[in-house]
Amino acid sequence: MKKFLSAFFLPAFFILLSCNNKPGGDTINLKFNLPTGSSYDYNVDMNMTMNGNVNGQPVNMKNKMAMGYRFAAVGDSSGWKKLTASINRVAMHINSNGVNIDFDSDKAIDTSEVVSATMGKVLRALKGGQFGFTMNEKGKIGSVTGINDMMQRVMTSINVPDAGSMAAGMSSTVTDENFKQNIQQSFGMYPDKPVKPGDTWTNTMDMNNQGMQMKIDNTYTLKSVSGNTANIKIDSKISSPGANSMGITGTMTGTMKFDIPTGLPMDGNLDMSMSMTMNTGGQVVPMNTDINMKITGKKI
Repeated sequence: MKKFLSAFFLPAFFILLSCNNKPGGDTINLKFNLPTGSSYDYNVDMNMTMNGNVNGQPVNMKNKMAMGYRFAAVGDSSGWKKLTASINRVAMHINSNGVNIDFDSDKAIDTSEVVSATMGKVLRALKGGQFGFTMNEKGKIGSVTGINDMMQRVMTSINVPDAGSMAAGMSSTVTDENFKQNIQQSFGMYPDKPVKPGDTWTNTMDMNNQGMQMKIDNTYTLKSVSGNTANIKIDSKISSPGANSMGITGTMTGTMKFDIPTGLPMDGNLDMSMSMTMNTGGQVVPMNTDINMKITGKKI
């Protein structure tokens, strides 16, 4: 269950790029530039399929997840933007080996199944959750605040028999450090100089999410600039760093469109394909995962 909850936030912040005003021609500077006093709605819809084999039994999972955020720039001091984030939508649709969960925070809770009803209360409590962070124009995260308060709100608002264990699992999953890592991975992808169409730049990310370590080598290409829109192509290779109990190989490809004056991602499609080999107690468990992410954004 912790894996599912953790998976919400990672895709909800994964692969955010930003750009600034064009200095001339088609050359642009890639940096975050949401003006103080402005807000931005950011939405991620993810379709995920997993296929594998555990103890000779096939494992087939089909999940649909969605997260909606509103980011607001509330201050700017010495090159550091102060931002707040609120969760305005959570959705989860899971079909896994006979377990079905269908939840959308914009709709009534489905009480037809205990699992669905319990999970619904947990997820519904996340809607409206708020936290904050600081970030400079190059995407470096200075601090993350409010996560503990948000999780306390979730824990005190749930009244179901197994809420204690679920809340405990969430509190160990959703931490300041995890959010800081996720945000840093999302925004810390800028080149160190202006780029023009045809230029490429690279970035390497090291992730550690619930003990699952991954190394992602990214290559970005500015394909074109049309008016105030920058079109960027993304090619990534995924691997396991060093000695790891989970061997991972994979790729991620996609495109993203950005509004140049504000540096906000407005539209994107990302396709990730991974092969994982987990070693648990000497048993090798192969899993194949395909993820499609649709990203949309709108300045408020």
